[in-house]
Amino acid sequence: MSQLQSVESDIKIVVLGDVSVGKTSILYRYISNSYYEQPSTITASFFKKKLHIHDFPTNLQLWDTAGQEKFQSITPMYYRNADIVLIVFAVDSVHSFERATVLVEEVRTKRDKCNIILIGNKSDLENVIKELAEEYSNNNGIKIYFVSALTGNGVKEAFQSTVEEVVRDKRSGVQKLVKEEEEGVQKGCC
Repeated sequence: MSQLQSVESDIKIVVLGDVSVGKTSILYRYISNSYYEQPSTITASFFKKKLHIHDFPTNLQLWDTAGQEKFQSITPMYYRNADIVLIVFAVDSVHSFERATVLVEEVRTKRDKCNIILIGNKSDLENVIKELAEEYSNNNGIKIYFVSALTGNGVKEAFQSTVEEVVRDKRSGVQKLVKEEEEGVQKGCC
């Protein structure tokens, strides 16, 4: 095993969105491949998932936040140092999409170096805002995925694609550091 392959990647993922858009259900679908209907999250929940991306061990730290307005003032502490922020809206709710666009701007203002991804959940229902959401995504340079936590459609792919991109970026940074370290050893210091 090379020095590079022995280094684990830790990736912090925070899930934001309005109340009842399915944030927790998406996480349960991704983690256990099952649908779990439960009451709204109070403050936040934390999950871990280990996987290998291109033969590199990767530890996902998944933060599920509450969507209620009374908890919105504390959400910035959850996405501080996040690698990925998933902003979820329900495809059958214009209000939840409007809230998602506000969250995009909030995260961009407070955390400029993370991947922001829009997730349109409930794709098994009538998608009343698909064109609007895609236009917003294109105009703002944000990836968007339409998923269904209920059926599982698209959930794994949305996470997989996003995590692979972050691992690739982190690995290229580690490769650069290892190369600089090796060159420093070869040159010597005195």
